[in-house]
Amino acid sequence: MKYSAGNRKLAARRKSRQYHAITQSGFTLVELLVSVALVLLMMVMFTQIFQIAANSITTQRGLSENDQRARMLTTLIQSDLNKRTFQNVIPFDPTEQATAFRVSDFTDRKGYLVISENDPNNDSDDLIQFTVDANITAKLLDTTPYYGKASVLGATVTPSGQQPSIAHPNQPETDDARISSDTTSVSPYAEVCYFMRGGNLYRRTMLIRKPLDLETTDSTQPQTAENAMTTGGREFFDPANNLYDVGLDSYTSGNFLNDFDFSVYRYGTPTAYANFHGVESLDNTTLEAPNFSLGRTRFRFGYNHATGLPREYVDDADGYPQFIGRFTHQETSDIDFRYPQAPSTAGGSNPMSPSGSTLVLDRTTNVVNQYASGLRRSEDLVLPNVIAFDIKLFDEALGQFTDIGNTIAVDYATSATPAYKNNNPDATHATNIYDTWHIQYDLDNADGDNDHATGEDPPPFRPVDGSTNPKALKAIQITIRYIDVSSDQLRQMTIIHPLRNLLAE
Repeated sequence: MKYSAGNRKLAARRKSRQYHAITQSGFTLVELLVSVALVLLMMVMFTQIFQIAANSITTQRGLSENDQRARMLTTLIQSDLNKRTFQNVIPFDPTEQATAFRVSDFTDRKGYLVISENDPNNDSDDLIQFTVDANITAKLLDTTPYYGKASVLGATVTPSGQQPSIAHPNQPETDDARISSDTTSVSPYAEVCYFMRGGNLYRRTMLIRKPLDLETTDSTQPQTAENAMTTGGREFFDPANNLYDVGLDSYTSGNFLNDFDFSVYRYGTPTAYANFHGVESLDNTTLEAPNFSLGRTRFRFGYNHATGLPREYVDDADGYPQFIGRFTHQETSDIDFRYPQAPSTAGGSNPMSPSGSTLVLDRTTNVVNQYASGLRRSEDLVLPNVIAFDIKLFDEALGQFTDIGNTIAVDYATSATPAYKNNNPDATHATNIYDTWHIQYDLDNADGDNDHATGEDPPPFRPVDGSTNPKALKAIQITIRYIDVSSDQLRQMTIIHPLRNLLAE
């Protein structure tokens, strides 16, 4: 076949391209696999770096939030301690009655302060409880009052075009000066208690009632009539009046400590019932009977009103006593609790009494089984994942902070009132309780007259100096250790709080 000159050139170019196509080099399969592997490795490295950075940010955020929570808790505890009504921390003693008795001497010794140590070698069974006054002195930087739940007693009225208002002004729900119902109340006075249970730190606050300063609300006990002197006035909680019980109205549950976050004492004839503490209950100078001063232990939250002894332990299912501190909001809001307005309907009639009680603590939930259905769970929780809550007193004779009952303690070695004890099964630890007491208090009724105001007992601890002058408790040290979940680190905060008498400065 003959080719023209043009065809020959075209054929030559085709052969040249075929040759170059055949001889041109490319990526082999191995090279491609290595390249892909390197890219994947780089992606994994970048992913890990990103995860490390993200985890670091999360950890730092968690640490920051926990530090903030710790600072808030520290501020809260210190603020409460500054507001304590018992500013001059020298426990009362019956011998003070023989001295010149002046009411002015006791203005800085109102209410009480109690610290329960239990086992000095165990940092999870300590408790501190005291009364507070948010307006005790103008020197306080924080004068925030205390708030709590207060259900409506009796009926409400609804004027045309207005919000429902409360018909009876003398009741806790109106102490905040609001006649429309919001089921909350406020008071500058309260009982405050800190304790640890099951890895949680709790703060129970029980308001001490301060009714509105009106002629129509002059009684501490809530009444249907506007004035205590008004004919026909009836107390809401007196069972004889049948005004407060399960199902009697749509505003209350019939379980007192579910409906009211208030400090009360159980008293009344022929049937005892819940009576509200008022400002007068902070007075430790009153000697005449009946005397419901909070300086007398039987009228405090967490104490057996029959014996004046605190309940701090409940057995588990195996019969081993477990520290509970105080009953929590979840437990006291259970419909079966009911006390102190009425006998409890589960686990014994008096949950504050270890004798005759069949309460059992669930070791998994750390809640008392009989009162596990309360709806106010965690309302009193201030810090989770806690492994230690330790309170030490400054022992002046020793020159350092120490636990009550510690073998090295001097001022706080052994209680002078062995009858005053909690239900700790170890008798050597049950009496490790510091209490500011009352000037006239017969705790154990040793004289048998059931008066509890004659044959007075001394306070558990009242150290004196070389001249037999009583020494004030000058400071306490509170150490809290907790697990930071975000970083899995053990954290610790230590509060050294001087118990200065702010009223004397």
